[in-house]
Amino acid sequence: MKDKITTVAIEKCEGYNLGKVYDVVKDICAKANMPDVQGKTVLVKPNILSDVAPELCITTHPEVVRAVVRLLKEKGASRILVGDSPGVHGQTFCGKNSGINAICEEEGAIWCDFTKDPVSKRISGTKATLPVAKAAVEAHLVFSVCKFKTHTLMYTTGAVKNLFGTVPGFNKGVCHAKYPARESFAKLIVGLHQTLKPAFCIMDAIIAMEGPGPANGKPRPLNLLLASQSCFATDWAQAVIMGYDDPLSIPILYEAKRQHLIPESVDYPCLDPKDLVVADFDRIAPRKQTRFIRSLVIPFLTSGAQRRKQKREPAPQFDKDKCIACGKCVSICPAKALRVEQNGKRYVTCDYDRCIRCYCCHEMCPADAIFVQRKESK
Repeated sequence: MKDKITTVAIEKCEGYNLGKVYDVVKDICAKANMPDVQGKTVLVKPNILSDVAPELCITTHPEVVRAVVRLLKEKGASRILVGDSPGVHGQTFCGKNSGINAICEEEGAIWCDFTKDPVSKRISGTKATLPVAKAAVEAHLVFSVCKFKTHTLMYTTGAVKNLFGTVPGFNKGVCHAKYPARESFAKLIVGLHQTLKPAFCIMDAIIAMEGPGPANGKPRPLNLLLASQSCFATDWAQAVIMGYDDPLSIPILYEAKRQHLIPESVDYPCLDPKDLVVADFDRIAPRKQTRFIRSLVIPFLTSGAQRRKQKREPAPQFDKDKCIACGKCVSICPAKALRVEQNGKRYVTCDYDRCIRCYCCHEMCPADAIFVQRKESK
């Protein structure tokens, strides 16, 4: 990154009118030096945490995906692939409810099932080997088309963490079980980024999510779109806009800084994130930040020590009245700490001795029946 100026283009875009979204996407991609896609296969990786209506702001809005696909076609991409894999990836999952599958059909992009023939990849900087979507490995270029959102475990989710969706379905839960602490999980996510090496990212912040994201927060209109060749620089800008005084309190950015992956010089040709700070944004308060010396020791800790550390995090709580006993949280739980019980009404209970505080259950709950009591950092 030395001596190279990275550009993050941020522009206003009010609403999801296709004409306006396309114009802004085209402009910020040009100003952020989008790579040449002529004759290349490009994977567009949106965030489809769960296949729900775009109005809930859990997914990248389909009109942003459409604008990106149209721009890639205009610039001469030979094939445009689109895909994602949520934590609970059913046989019928195809991005239908999010509206993204329809975009593929209407715009001539190819929807990819990430669970078909995944490729085993050694994850850079770790001892992990993970199955990764074949499309992410075989495409010439990967574009992370992410959503501006909070994240209960990792504080924010953006361009870098969006790549975790290339790991098919239930394999994500296995990752949380093996890397239960924020620091170790951040190292895995950064390693995945370095393995896939995305070429570009576009962030949908027209209507963002604040509060207990990435699934149960509240929509927050910001009317912004961001683009850059650097996922890390984009996530840094997101953290600033969210109101984090120190973006290095975000575990993924801290790990990226430790690995010298944060650009040293960033140019904002349009809007500067420091001028866009949302002071009352309902962000996740960071826990006490692990310092550099401790971060060097983390890799040598046993998994048991990491789990004991993680158990000091607040445990997920379950609202029996809201619970619809769909079983999604039980299916995704990597620690096998949840089960459905019946006492007049079916509901989920948790064995807190087994719970590793990964909050996968919170992410997957479609009824907002699981919450985490957030504590302010000291």
